[in-house]
Amino acid sequence: MNYNHSNARRGKPKRLLDPSAALSTPNPPMSQNLYVYNQQVSANNGTMPGYGFNIPGQTPPSYGFHSQMPNYPQNDNQGGEFASSQFATQLLAQPVVTNMAVEYGNALVGSGKQHLEKYVPITALKYYFAVNTDYVFAKLMLLFFPFTHKDWSVKYEQDVPLQPRYEKNAPDMYIPTMAFFTYVAMAGLVLGTQGRFTHEQLGILASSALAWGLIELIVHTVSLYVMNLQTSLTTLDLLAYCGYKYVGINAALLSLLLFQKFGYCATLLYFSVSLAFFLMRSLKLRVIPQGHSSYTASGNKRRLYFILFLAGIQPFLMWWLSYHLI
Repeated sequence: MNYNHSNARRGKPKRLLDPSAALSTPNPPMSQNLYVYNQQVSANNGTMPGYGFNIPGQTPPSYGFHSQMPNYPQNDNQGGEFASSQFATQLLAQPVVTNMAVEYGNALVGSGKQHLEKYVPITALKYYFAVNTDYVFAKLMLLFFPFTHKDWSVKYEQDVPLQPRYEKNAPDMYIPTMAFFTYVAMAGLVLGTQGRFTHEQLGILASSALAWGLIELIVHTVSLYVMNLQTSLTTLDLLAYCGYKYVGINAALLSLLLFQKFGYCATLLYFSVSLAFFLMRSLKLRVIPQGHSSYTASGNKRRLYFILFLAGIQPFLMWWLSYHLI
C-alpha cells in the first residue's frame, strides 16, 4: 500500500498566525505550511493550538472590525424613556388635558369634602370661629362682669343667627379653644415654678382635661335625651358653653403665680359665680324660650333643672382641673 505522508497532511487544518494577512496575500507553498505547523506544535509542547486566539505576546486580531467601539448608551431603554417623558410633558401641556385634570381634581376634592362633612361639621365650625378682636374683648368682659348685662338674646337674620363677630351673645369656639391651650401652658408654668415639670406630666394633664370635657359633653347630651327636652342647643353650643370655664381656670392660675394660694381661691370663687350667672342667663333663652305656648309647666321645670345642673357643675370642674397644681 503506497502511503504518501505529504498527501496525508494535505487535508489537515492549518494554523494562520495572521488571518487578515491571509486574505490579502496568496497562500504559501505546501512545504511552508508544513513548516509553520510543525514549528507551532513544538512550541506548544503538544498542546492544542489556539487557532489564532489568545496568543501570548500578540494582540488579538480584529477580524475586520475596529478595536474601539463607539460610545453607545449601555441601556437600550434610555432613548425610549427620554422619548416617553418628552411625550408625556407635551401631552400634559395641552389645554384639553390640563382642563380635564383640573376638573377631576375639583371633583375629587368635592367628594372628599362631602365625606368629611358627614363626620365633622366644617360649615358649622366656620360659624363658631367667625370672630374678631372686638368680639373677643367684649366676650371676655361679659364672662368676668355679666351682672350688668341686660340684653341676653341672640339676634337673627333670615332665621339664621348672626355670627359671633356681630353678636356678642352668640356662643363661639375660638375663646374656649385658645383658653384650653393657654390652660396647658399655664399648668406647665406653674409646675415649672414648683420644680415638678415633666413632659409626661404635661401630656397627662392635657389628655385628662380632654377626657373630662368629653365626659361632660356626653352627660349633657344624654340628659337632654332622657328628659325629652326639645331645645335649640346643638352639640357645638354645649361644647362652647362648657369650654368657657378654662378662662376662669387661667385667671385662677395666674393669681396663684402672683398672690399664692389666697389669690387662686379668691379668683376661682369669683369666676365660678360669674360663670354660673352667665350660663343661666344665656341658656335660659335657648332652653326655655319666652312666649312658647307648647311648653308645659312640668317641661319647664325639667328645663330649669338642666340649666341649674349645667351651670352648677362648672365650678366643681374648674376646681377639679386646677387644685392639683397648687
